[in-house]
Amino acid sequence: MDNVRELIQFMQPNQRLDLKAVALTHVLSLTGSTEGKDAILSLEDMLIAIFGLTLDANSTVAKDAVLSLINLTAEEAGAIRVFELAKQVQPSFDIVGVAAKQICDEQAELADAWSMVLSNLTRVESLVHAILDTLEPTLPKLAKAFAKLDYNKKKSKLHYLAPIFCNLTQVPRGRELCCQPKYQLLEKLLPFASFEESVVRRGGTIGIIKNICFDAVYHDVILNEQDDILVAILQPLCGPEEFSDEDNEKLPIELQYLPESKTRETDPDLRKMLLECLLQLCATRRCREVLRAKGVYEILREYHKWEAKVGRDSECLLACENVVDILIKKEDEIGLDNYKSVEVPAEQADKFIQEDAAYVKSLLD
Repeated sequence: MDNVRELIQFMQPNQRLDLKAVALTHVLSLTGSTEGKDAILSLEDMLIAIFGLTLDANSTVAKDAVLSLINLTAEEAGAIRVFELAKQVQPSFDIVGVAAKQICDEQAELADAWSMVLSNLTRVESLVHAILDTLEPTLPKLAKAFAKLDYNKKKSKLHYLAPIFCNLTQVPRGRELCCQPKYQLLEKLLPFASFEESVVRRGGTIGIIKNICFDAVYHDVILNEQDDILVAILQPLCGPEEFSDEDNEKLPIELQYLPESKTRETDPDLRKMLLECLLQLCATRRCREVLRAKGVYEILREYHKWEAKVGRDSECLLACENVVDILIKKEDEIGLDNYKSVEVPAEQADKFIQEDAAYVKSLLD
């Protein structure tokens, strides 16, 4: 601990560049281990010194300082410690404000690194409200930076903006801001649910949709006449299969007559998340009727065949069967307007799930 504490004197803004660089290189290596992170997180002066060096005029020093923050905030306890201390030393160092400014700066060399810091901080749900207090005015700029692939001129990809937006939608305020017409955030983010070049960008975008789907308040927004959100959910589950003209007429126009080159989402975790979105949308009668009318059953019928032969993920198969189980039933069989309003004992629920799954599987096979 004493050896680590001794490094602080060499990490001051007015210190010689070579001493700052060597000290910070040692600190960065320490953040690669649990013991090293714990030692640094226990030293308030050390953290404050790292904060200051993230803004150093020397790009190598600044980079190592930000990389240290990425490692220090990787776990919840470290993220809370860093955020709370940064809040105490404001306005000299506003970690959320600095991160947002760097991400929005087209010439920033460390935009990707800062987006990873902010992604780590926003992952802690208890911090999201305070972070939104700073971020809200910047959300349109962040969405613009995310949506324009060549936004950063220093070749930062900004893929980690997707998990940031996803993390913000953990809380009701974040979901509300994402769905507000004046910001048009959702419209800018949706196309990246099928972005092949980055699983981080795809996964974060699908996570946003999932968080919104789990909030029944937004089901009418999701199943709007434009079909844009529904298409974002279904497109990664679609393959190149041909449908009859009758079935095609049900589908949103973007999903009709897809090319032979069309492939499905390769990550089973993301496929499962998309299927869970559909299951949440089955909660009310109105939404179920919309899903049936839009050909969701027909898409899932073909998806199930593919998953059984190619994807081979048992959890995805079950998630698909859970949605189909609801969609194939007539409303008088269901007899409920809202599934979420009914409480079923756990042992009965398990029995129903097993029986329904076996029945649905027999229909899809």
